[in-house]
Amino acid sequence: MDIPREKLEVKEDARGKLVEAFKIPDAGQVFYMTTHPGATRGNHYHTRKVERFLVIQGTGKIRMRHRATGEIKEFIVSGEAPEIIDMIMPWTHNIQNIGNEDMVMLVWVNEVFDPNDPDTYSEEV
Repeated sequence: MDIPREKLEVKEDARGKLVEAFKIPDAGQVFYMTTHPGATRGNHYHTRKVERFLVIQGTGKIRMRHRATGEIKEFIVSGEAPEIIDMIMPWTHNIQNIGNEDMVMLVWVNEVFDPNDPDTYSEEV
């Protein structure tokens, strides 16, 4: 009996690694990423996507800025006290690893990433 297997692409840069694990049309996708100490990911916004962040190892600081009002929100998140934070519209957002070890994060997005229509727009928090 053949057991289904699927090798996944590991995308790596100076910030860490990202692996898209599950892609389900009409249900979104799940990926995990590692982020090195001091590195920041994000500084972008979406016009239709919602992302749910869950740090499962290490410590991070999520910063969000409302694009219309300028209101800023900050959350300290940790694998020691897991919680899910939603990145919603119209907030630009980022996450920085503020710990001393690699931060590992699980992310759910409400749609599968399409490189031809990424709905990701660079903008600093």
